[in-house]
Amino acid sequence: MSQGLVIAIIVLVAVLVVAGLVAAGVLLWRRTVRRYIATLIGKRAGVGAALKTVEQLVASLAQASDEELVDFAVDASSEERKMMEEVAEQMAIVADELATMPLPKHLWDAANALADAATALSRQTGALSGKEGIEALDALAGVDLVKVRSHFDAGVAYLVEQSERYDVDATAVYGGGLYI
Repeated sequence: MSQGLVIAIIVLVAVLVVAGLVAAGVLLWRRTVRRYIATLIGKRAGVGAALKTVEQLVASLAQASDEELVDFAVDASSEERKMMEEVAEQMAIVADELATMPLPKHLWDAANALADAATALSRQTGALSGKEGIEALDALAGVDLVKVRSHFDAGVAYLVEQSERYDVDATAVYGGGLYI
């Protein structure tokens, strides 16, 4: 074999090795991003469930009788108040997790919007903590679910965009069902 042929074979093998490493790197990167998207889908489901719970709770209290509203306002141990406090605590945890989660830059918008929704929901539902009487009813009246819903919808939109980009089917994350 001539020296030129040996050099050509070495260069060809080196190019193939580099191409293989690049392809493996791209596949590993996509797999990592897909895993983060699946994590964000789980967080989205948690925030969405909490938002829906609070929406239903506020709607039921809006339909409640005067006696039921008085019980809600006066009894800090009522089921509705406990539920609001639990939502506040859970959303504070989710917001903190989303704020500190190491993510690829193109997932930041989705995580930030979901964190904003969780933070707003935590603050609004947590405003009832320790309040009784008129103060509790004022805190309930101050719950602005439209703001929370707008943050949540923005986060969902960003997440759907990235899910499509990386071919992640949200229903496949939970096998077609939601298991939290």
